[in-house]
Amino acid sequence: MTEPTAMSATTLARAIRNKKLSSVEATKAHLARIAERNPALRALVVVDEKGALARARAADRALAKGDLWGPLHGVPMTIKEAFDVAGWKTTSSFAPLKDNVAAQDATAVARLRAAGAVFLGKTNVPELCMDVQSNSPLFGEAANPWDHARTPGGSTGGGAAAVAARLTPLELGSDIGGSVRNPAHFNR
Repeated sequence: MTEPTAMSATTLARAIRNKKLSSVEATKAHLARIAERNPALRALVVVDEKGALARARAADRALAKGDLWGPLHGVPMTIKEAFDVAGWKTTSSFAPLKDNVAAQDATAVARLRAAGAVFLGKTNVPELCMDVQSNSPLFGEAANPWDHARTPGGSTGGGAAAVAARLTPLELGSDIGGSVRNPAHFNR
C-alpha cells in the first residue's frame, strides 16, 4: 500500500472507510512527517498530537461499530491559523491576540469536524492574513518546501507548504485576493 503521506485526502478517506488503513495509522504517519519536516518549514504553528490521536482512535472505534461520521471520516488535515478551533489559540499572527483561545469552532471547522476530519494543527499566516507571503511576527517565516530561501506565499502559505511537503493531505484555507491561489502556485 502507498505511504499514507503520499495519498490524497480522497484516497485516504476511501482507504479508511474500506478498513485498508486505520485513521490512527494515517494520523501517526502525518504527525511523524510533521515532526521531521516542520522545524525547517515552520508551516504548522500549532500541532495537537494528543488530540489528533484521540480523535483518530475514536474514528477507528466508530468505524468498527459501523458508524461512519461522514465523507472525511478519520482523515487527518490542517486548519489555517486564522480559523477558530475550539480550545486552540487563534491569533491571525497579530500580537494583541497572542493569548486568544477560541471558545468554539468556526462554522467551516465545525462542518469539517461533523464530516469526520481529524485536526492535526494550524498553519502559518502573515499578520492579520494581509500579505502575499507568510512571515508571522508571532511564529516566524514559513518556508517553501522546495527551496527554504523562498516564500510559500500567503496568506494561506503555511497551509500550501504543508500540503506540498505532505505534512497534511488537506488544508482549510481562505481566499479573497489570491490567498490560496498564489500559495498553490508557489508550492507546486
